Amino acid sequence: MKRLNSKSMSSITHFFIYALTLLLVWEWLRPIPVITNTGEIELFVWFTFASALLIYLRLPVYVTAPVLLAGSIYGLHLIFFEGSFLSREGGMETVRALSAEIGANVSLIINGNFAELTDLFRSFLLFMLLALICYLLYYWVLYKGKVFLFLLSTVVYITILDTFTPVDASQAIIRIIIIGFFMLTLLQMLKVQDEERAIGRRKKAFFSPAWMYTLIVIIGISVAAGLLAPKPEPQWADPVPAMRVLVGAEGSGGGSGVSRVGYGENDERLGGGFVQDEGTAFRAEADRDSYWRGESKEEYTGQGWVSEPVYVESELIYEDAVDFPLYRDEADLEQSEVSIEMAEEADFGLLFYPGQLRDVSDVEAEAGGNSLEENDLQFYTDVEAGRVQGEARNGGDVRFSSYDIEYDDASFNLESLRSSSEEDPEEIAERYTQLPDDLPERVGELAADITEEYDNRYEKAEAVEAYFSDNDFEYRTDNVPVPDEGEDYVDQFLFETQAGYCDNYSTSMAVMLRTLDIPTRWVKGFTSGEEIEELENGNTVYEVTNGNAHSWVEVYFPETGWVPFEPTQGFTNYAEFEEETPDVDTDQNESTNEAEDPNIPEPDGSTDNMLEEGTDTEEGAGGASGEDFTLFTMKNVLISLPLLIFIMLAYQKQNVFQNKFFLYRYRMLGSDASFTTAYKRLLWILANEGLPRASGETLREYAKRVDLALSSRAMTKLTNTYEKIHYGGKEPDGEWEARRKDWEEIVKSLNA
Repeated sequence: MKRLNSKSMSSITHFFIYALTLLLVWEWLRPIPVITNTGEIELFVWFTFASALLIYLRLPVYVTAPVLLAGSIYGLHLIFFEGSFLSREGGMETVRALSAEIGANVSLIINGNFAELTDLFRSFLLFMLLALICYLLYYWVLYKGKVFLFLLSTVVYITILDTFTPVDASQAIIRIIIIGFFMLTLLQMLKVQDEERAIGRRKKAFFSPAWMYTLIVIIGISVAAGLLAPKPEPQWADPVPAMRVLVGAEGSGGGSGVSRVGYGENDERLGGGFVQDEGTAFRAEADRDSYWRGESKEEYTGQGWVSEPVYVESELIYEDAVDFPLYRDEADLEQSEVSIEMAEEADFGLLFYPGQLRDVSDVEAEAGGNSLEENDLQFYTDVEAGRVQGEARNGGDVRFSSYDIEYDDASFNLESLRSSSEEDPEEIAERYTQLPDDLPERVGELAADITEEYDNRYEKAEAVEAYFSDNDFEYRTDNVPVPDEGEDYVDQFLFETQAGYCDNYSTSMAVMLRTLDIPTRWVKGFTSGEEIEELENGNTVYEVTNGNAHSWVEVYFPETGWVPFEPTQGFTNYAEFEEETPDVDTDQNESTNEAEDPNIPEPDGSTDNMLEEGTDTEEGAGGASGEDFTLFTMKNVLISLPLLIFIMLAYQKQNVFQNKFFLYRYRMLGSDASFTTAYKRLLWILANEGLPRASGETLREYAKRVDLALSSRAMTKLTNTYEKIHYGGKEPDGEWEARRKDWEEIVKSLNA
């Protein structure tokens, strides 16, 4: 490595420029895990920074090269091997493996078989490439003073990724522009310094604060204008869906590696991380939140889910003939309607529907690019999975554009569920308690331990559902492992990784309940979506994106039918559950529950008395010495300004301070006797934070709204306990300790 001695590169300005250059390199590395299967990217980032530091210090090549080689080998050991690097079995094993890999992969390169290069050798090449890039940037930026080409390449690279991949570069482009402005300005300042010294006007390097002040102001104004100025919507259609169709990339993989989130068809092999896709799937006009059901799967293989569809021909108007019944006699049904409009880029030939499908009308669809009339369509219902598939009568595949649905939405009585029979129909028990023969026994043992204190199906299902939230499980969409051949998907999640997304949680709950001989099935579709518009008729328009793709669990109750459960952390079950309050007059309870509780404290908002007292004080305190008092002196301003800033900040953060005070107060002094007081204080805190209880809103309705806003279920749990104590006369023995974490979870969410 040639040492660059012709110029002194040790000034703070040079170091700052080089550091900014490395930040641009970081912007190149950040998207790599999204667009490739590369993991442990942080090791490559730290290696890049270490390489840059060694090169900047201009150490001899016989020092720099061995250190970089050792650093790359250490990184390979951390990625691919186990044990201590300094042990004989650690570092030496890595060196031997790398030596063998180099020999084998060099021959592959000579023969042009680049796709067959091993992961170990690819990673080693990436380490070496990063070290080489650090040296080249040092040479071109600091020695040659040229950075524009690298800056332009970075902008082009990021914009291409933003356009054609799931990478979101909206923040990255801002960072790059700011870094680029600083680099170009500082390099120009260095050139001016050289010119000043060349003509003898200055003998030493100088630093111009005026340059930096001007630069900061210009960057601030430019970035603010870019962020705040109105921006037109995209004028061109998204080219990615058309390109994917063109190259035949539309389809679902088996679940390995890193995929793109969305509704897929193949669930045989679950696992692996995914990247977010906020592209719109459809918009729906509805009067309530609900799951959008696609289909269910019945057979768990140990790696994923499969099913054998049993399609029957269905009429366009279902009327009284329901091919796929979800609910039975004890489910309280309410008929409702939704209108669905699919996004242009969405290509679905099946219906997504909430609840029990009753009727489909006003269908707009196309096949082969040609619009279809309703009499050109034929529907087929998979009577085992609930999938409603459309097909053109001439045999072509259908893409739905829009349709209206009538359906039955169910609410479930908790007492009926708790007292439900466990004598299932033979065909239900046989089909929906299936498990692979090689399922590890510890899965069933864990399910038995979780539910041993419960004697009915509902409470067992609820206990398994709550198990994931009450323990150290983590919701994660990246770096989610794929089980090896022979390794069970559920066993790996429950006992090894304890990290994953909806497929991990829902599959694990379904399998654990099946070990208890409880009929269960795995369901997939979409969550409710984001509310984007309130209509005059009382309905809401929901935007459902590919990122709303989801899976959940349905449990069978003989008298009620299939009841949904939501085990995934951070997600809300849209089903309605009703519980009768024992030993309380029904009319009195309802009127009490509907009315505002006078004992619940309201946010302190009345300051009339304080204002009146303040007015009297001002009138009496004015006076004789007022003519000799000068208010706006420099001394008074300098003293008052910090105090004013402190008061403004304290006022702005007053809710945070109040919340922390009550958090620690009830953590230290909370007890069963103070449960009711703590609950009322929580309502007061929520009102202060902009989530007040509406007039006429029941506590249970309010709790559901709070949980939806905070992506939690804690408020519903607290409310159920409060109603049992306050209205049902239940003794609060042990309730505060059982629900303290839920109370603190809500307060912490408000402070986040």
